[in-house]
Amino acid sequence: MSKNSQYRLINMETIKPLPTVLILAHHSLLSRGVASTLREYQNVFNVRLLDSDLINFPEIIQSESPSIIILDAGDSDVCKKTPVTQLLEWAPSAKIIRLDLSSDRIRIFSSAEFQVSHAADLVGLIQSFSNVGVTL
Repeated sequence: MSKNSQYRLINMETIKPLPTVLILAHHSLLSRGVASTLREYQNVFNVRLLDSDLINFPEIIQSESPSIIILDAGDSDVCKKTPVTQLLEWAPSAKIIRLDLSSDRIRIFSSAEFQVSHAADLVGLIQSFSNVGVTL
């Protein structure tokens, strides 16, 4: 991929790096097919297929700072080595897309971090997420 294809011109003046999409795989034909399809959109985002057998797998994920991480739910090796919670630790701002061909669905996971110093802060967060009225 050329250097020029890794950036998107915005408002004819601002050059912004393209978001990175990491596809985690271990001998998954689905993951390789998705990577091949997404690479057709190289002017929209950078696509990288990453084998879960790499020794420095966590470091690569952290250094890439991906916007999206895609994994095949049927690729048991990847799912065992990299639970969603671990992926969100390594790349907290990424959206994790889990493809599941057996049910024709995708699941999207993401994380958010909030400062909490008192029980009331936690209760307030729970209320905002669940629309439940709780008083202390």
